[in-house]
Amino acid sequence: MKIYYDKKGIAVKKKVLFLLYIFVSGMLFAATAKDAEERIQTIESFKSSILHSQENRLFSDEEFEALNLLYEVLESDEYTVSSLDGGMNFSVGNYSLVETKWPVEISGLFFGKKYLYERSVDLLYSTVLEKKYVAEQDMTEYQRRDYEYYVNEYENRLRSGETVFYAELTFKITHWNNPSEYRFDPLSLKIYKIARRPREILFIDETDFKDFFQFSDEPEFRTEKQIGQNSARIRQLLKNEAKDASSEKAGKKKNQSEQKGRRAFYISTDTEREHFGFSDVQFSTFTLDNVYGNLTFGLGKFLFAGISIGFDLGSINRNSVYSFGGLFGANLNLGSYLRPYASTGISARTDDKVVFKAGAGLDITFGHFMINIGYDYNWSNSLDASKNENTRYSTYSAGIGLTW
Repeated sequence: MKIYYDKKGIAVKKKVLFLLYIFVSGMLFAATAKDAEERIQTIESFKSSILHSQENRLFSDEEFEALNLLYEVLESDEYTVSSLDGGMNFSVGNYSLVETKWPVEISGLFFGKKYLYERSVDLLYSTVLEKKYVAEQDMTEYQRRDYEYYVNEYENRLRSGETVFYAELTFKITHWNNPSEYRFDPLSLKIYKIARRPREILFIDETDFKDFFQFSDEPEFRTEKQIGQNSARIRQLLKNEAKDASSEKAGKKKNQSEQKGRRAFYISTDTEREHFGFSDVQFSTFTLDNVYGNLTFGLGKFLFAGISIGFDLGSINRNSVYSFGGLFGANLNLGSYLRPYASTGISARTDDKVVFKAGAGLDITFGHFMINIGYDYNWSNSLDASKNENTRYSTYSAGIGLTW
């Protein structure tokens, strides 16, 4: 049905409402690459129908506003395409024994063959089997047989033409500067393994990748004012994207180094010294005296409290001695890796002793993994008044654990 434009814009409004109905109807289901292609084609057809009815080949402000509304609907959706239904090509190369991986090539020709998407991905053995790879020289006989079996199994399935893996790409489309220029904005690429049911084994963040394509050689149809409005829209879009990227980067850095109370679980061992320092220590006689399990909870930004359960290693061959106590302290985060702290604590031992301690330590963190070193000065008092055993000594400790 041919629709002619009149000065009041009635025909334009009707056409835009009809196109919006088609667009929104497509949103009831997950949008695909085909949907994006059809929407772009519809937009281009809409532009052509308007231009062919104009003598000066320029859009009015009302027509330009209607066109932008269609662009907004196109840009508001996320589109997916999968190699499982033939929307993309998914090619798996031969397994590399040296690099322990399957090289994969993924490609797709979209938007009326106007844009080619290509991606090279490595599927590691550990990713495919979803377990840690053991270096070949360190494998046991059982692990070697297991490794060779699974490599051969997947190779045979892949070379026989069986669909073992597939890819799913999610992207957005943004209208850009020229009349029919669009930006292709990938969001993520997911690789699935087909077992009893498809299972995602690899996620690749594609948000840093941007590319452009020209859908048609549409001549310029915008006035200088409209071109300026579109340029301002793009500048604002780029500004917002830069701000979002900066905020995300700052958020990650803040999460890594954010000042907060010490939260950790770690296992530590210590050695007892009668005096502070190691000047009188003969390292050939060096022994570990206690082992502890420690759990701390952050209290605000700087404080923490926790519990500690210990075992006296020197009591292994006699009546076992355990200790149960609590601790309290303050810490400071220095960057992303160092967390010095000072703490005090008290513990009760099953050999009728109470130990008070005060000291300092340092956590060295790598993500959620933590290495701990510390020093404490201890006062040990016997609960048995007849023994009157009061001693003072130093302890040096080291441990590993998790922090969050």
